[in-house]
Amino acid sequence: MIRLFLILGCAAAAFAQADPNFHGWYQYFGDHPVNGTRWGIHLEGQVRRHDVARSWQNLLLRPAVNFNVNKYLDLTAGYAYVSYHRYGEHPGRPGHEHRLFQDFKVRHEVGKVVLQHRLRFENRWVTTLPSYENRFRYTLRGTVPIGKSRHYVTAWNEMFTPVAPETFPSFSDQNRAAVLWGRKINKYWRTEVGYMLQTVWQRNRLVREDNHTLVISLWSTQPFGKRN
Repeated sequence: MIRLFLILGCAAAAFAQADPNFHGWYQYFGDHPVNGTRWGIHLEGQVRRHDVARSWQNLLLRPAVNFNVNKYLDLTAGYAYVSYHRYGEHPGRPGHEHRLFQDFKVRHEVGKVVLQHRLRFENRWVTTLPSYENRFRYTLRGTVPIGKSRHYVTAWNEMFTPVAPETFPSFSDQNRAAVLWGRKINKYWRTEVGYMLQTVWQRNRLVREDNHTLVISLWSTQPFGKRN
């Protein structure tokens, strides 16, 4: 499946002018179980900056509700707000977006590699167009521990596919691929630092953004209602 994604992405890239940019994404991801239940709260904030830190790319806020089916499967539903800003040699229109989304996350192990598949469906109200759109996202993430230390390496790829009524001119409008180094701070907290290539095909079919991105993330699974 990943090979198919890469082939489709390369085919689309061949017909677009490249617009390289350098960004910094500074992120918090919190999946906080409500103590004594299968329910949890997802809290997420991302500050995305152009030229690593100089000016805005996006601001994203994404609260949601989690439900833990079992140790392999989680369901999530929530809301997201995204702001859009002008950047690069071929800037888009500034504006913002409201989303509803639904997640299906599955975890399993292959040897020492922990794999996670995330399927996400988004309902989008985009003010820059303006229009209502749908989008499907698939993420495959693999994590490998480094010996018996608190450190690990993780890599992931996410593909974005428009769904009717969106009429984007190709199979995919965006792809993200990343490699990161991680460290477990304690039982509930960890941090990750690494590189991501965000490839965005603009709607005019003429420009492909190659956004080289520094990623710094803080993750938490600290339960709500439980004392340390």
